[in-house]
Amino acid sequence: MNKAQLTFGLKYWRLAIHLIFKTKHFGVNNLWWAQQPSAIGWHWYEICWGILTIMPIWRNYQSLRVRSCLGWMPQADCEALGYDKVVHRDL
Repeated sequence: MNKAQLTFGLKYWRLAIHLIFKTKHFGVNNLWWAQQPSAIGWHWYEICWGILTIMPIWRNYQSLRVRSCLGWMPQADCEALGYDKVVHRDL
């Protein structure tokens, strides 16, 4: 992990948790009491199952890297994090 990844992770830790664990409220608007939860959010038992089996969580992390280079963040940030090289290697 380089300095850019650590800085970005500290700045956007809520969004990372939302995308990796597919929470219903944590990344949408960062409010637990929001009226409209995320459409991709998992129920608590799905999150627990993903943690126990590891593979769904790993796939969500890979998806986070791919989506970051498809316009979910500025291209300069994607390149600074090194995701552009990783994504091309994984595909």
